[in-house]
Amino acid sequence: MKFAPFLIGLVALTVYTSSCKNSNHYAKQVKELDSLKVVLQEALVNFNTIDSAKCFKAYTEQFTYSTFINANLRDTVSRQTAENLQLFYSVGKNLVNFLAMSPKWKEEAQKSIKQLTDLSHDLKNGSVEDEEVVEFISEEEKEADKIIEELKTNTELMRYSLETFSKSLPTVHETVKKLNGGSLPELVTPTIKAKIEND
Repeated sequence: MKFAPFLIGLVALTVYTSSCKNSNHYAKQVKELDSLKVVLQEALVNFNTIDSAKCFKAYTEQFTYSTFINANLRDTVSRQTAENLQLFYSVGKNLVNFLAMSPKWKEEAQKSIKQLTDLSHDLKNGSVEDEEVVEFISEEEKEADKIIEELKTNTELMRYSLETFSKSLPTVHETVKKLNGGSLPELVTPTIKAKIEND
């Protein structure tokens, strides 16, 4: 019985040592996961700076005026006007796709952040089986990288689209007013549905 406390202490020490070894063994991977999480969080914060209400207002105008012009424009226009109209038309798909997909993109990002956090925590505590670690890390890193690229690409695309919309809007207003007796038509609320590339 004298040895019981010693044995208990030895088992506890062995478990603790094993846990420390696992934690130290995956220190590099933990650091990589934590760094990747920070990059993903920054990409999400940047993505969230895009004003959804502003995008919806822009798409409402884009949808209304492009529909009106397509239905009523019969005469030829100047090259400059045509170029501005083309730019105005081109941002419609970007705007509606952002409005339709942004909730999903944000949800995916939040889920990936949690997964990276949990995996890092498990590695630090040595609670992941060795044969599972490589696969887990690879899967989570690939998913996080994909989401980061998705967020960055769409953040840049929306900034470009809103800027293009604003630059082309005066020409669109002028064209629409000429076709509508000097006034702009009432805005039509569009249906928000993602458009595929071949649309």
